[in-house]
Formats: sequence, structure tokens, C-alpha cells
Amino acid sequence: MRTIQLREERNFSEIINVTFQFTFQNLRTLGPILLYFAAPFSLISGIATGLYQSQLFSSGLGLAGASRFSNFFGPSYLMSILFSLLASITISLVVSSYLVRYMDSDEPIEPAEVWRIVLRNLLPTLLLYVIYGFSLLLGFVLCFLPVAYPYTTFSLGTISLVREERRPSQALQRSHELVTMSWGDALTTFGIRILVTLAASFLGGILSIPMYLVMFLQTLKVVGDDLQWVTMLSSVIAVTGTTILSALVDVALGFQYFSLVEKKEGIGLMQEIEAIGQQNRRDDAY
Repeated sequence: MRTIQLREERNFSEIINVTFQFTFQNLRTLGPILLYFAAPFSLISGIATGLYQSQLFSSGLGLAGASRFSNFFGPSYLMSILFSLLASITISLVVSSYLVRYMDSDEPIEPAEVWRIVLRNLLPTLLLYVIYGFSLLLGFVLCFLPVAYPYTTFSLGTISLVREERRPSQALQRSHELVTMSWGDALTTFGIRILVTLAASFLGGILSIPMYLVMFLQTLKVVGDDLQWVTMLSSVIAVTGTTILSALVDVALGFQYFSLVEKKEGIGLMQEIEAIGQQNRRDDAY
């Protein structure tokens, strides 16, 4: 029997607490799995970030016009953004797959088991994020409030897709249905996502200190161009660490999903009642 039950209705503070409790309790298994699947994207993103910073400082910021634009939005910058997004999507899918496997089996979780779930849901998840991205872009064009709406109501899309094996549009609809059961549920979901994101960003900022220090020294011309590897190494550490820490957000959203499902449908309660009934029947048989 797992020590932490996923199908349980929890309030805001309980979800925050169980997020960190679950993460630390499963760090020895979840951590390597996250590194195994997301590290390649994070590594490429970190190297691209380091190259971008080196090119930015080596070419100088005194350039104007098209030269400055190409420095800020060159291939290294675009690669950094692209692979950072891919790493974040991978993290979300891996965490959701891990939670599903955690719920379905009491056996130790192996990377191969998570990989099978990830592989089965990879293309639907990518399509889900394309739809989600367009909704955020549309909200950004309109103003802040429409951005906050899909940011909140569609935030349970990945775990809905993986747990319930839904199509991308159905998973987003399911997420919207759960989050908007009441204003309280929507505000709780928004608050959980913001608070855990801030916590993960703070921890990631600590890992980013070497990168910012190198950038500061480059600005002062203390570090020469021949130490470009230092810039790339510090960037890889910062980007990879920040990406892995973002898994905290997905764990929290996973618990919020199960809490809202339990509130709406009471699946966990029904399973407990059924288990008690089966135990009573076994006792009567003796």
C-alpha cells in the first residue's frame, strides 16, 4: 500500500504540503527518471543559452539596427527557447505518467514502465500543448485576464490526458470542467500553480547564481572570451536544475487534479467503501 493516497480531496495548504512530501519521498526514483527523459533537452537548451550569452557579450551591445536584433534573436536564442519548452513538456508528461503508475501499482516504479506511458501519450501531449499555446497567445493578444483564464483552467490537461486516456481536446475540456466547478476551485488551482512556480523559481535562482556571476564578470571584462566553457557549464547547470525543479509544479497540479476528481465524483471514497465491503465478506466467510 502506498503511503500517500492520490485520490483524496485536499485543500490548498494540504496540496502544497503533500507536493513537497511526495517529491522528497519519491526523489530517489522520480529524480533519475526526470533526468533520464528531460536532461537531453535541458542540456541542449543550456548549451544554447551559454552560446547565446557568449555571442552577446563578445559581439558587444553597442551594435545597432539589424545587427543588434540578430544578436538578441539569433539561432542560439531560438534553440534555447525551443528546447526549454520541449524539456518542460517532457517534465509534465513524465510526472503525470509517474503519478499514474504510482496509483496503479504498489511495486517499485521502473523507468521502462514510465517510458511506455510516455511513449503512448507523447504525440497527443504535444498536440495538447499546441492548442494550449494558441489559447495563451490569444489571451496575450487580448489582455492579461484572458491569459490567466486558459493558464488556470487548462492547467490539468496533461494529467487528464494521461490518467483518463483522452484526446487532447477532451483532456483540455475535462480540465476546464474540473477547475471551473466553482470560483473557489479556480482560485485554488491558480494559487497552487503560482505559489509552487514561485517556490521552484526561487530554488532555481539559487542554481542560477554561478551563471549570473559569470555574466556579471563578463560585463566587467574580468572573464575573457577564452573561458567560454565556463559560461556554457554554468548555463547548463542553471537551465537543467531549473527545469527539473519545475516538476514540483506538475506534481502539485497532479494532486489538485485528483482532489477535484474526488470532490466531483468520489471515486476514491467508493473504492474505500468497496474495499471495506470485501473485507467484511471475507471476515463473514471465516
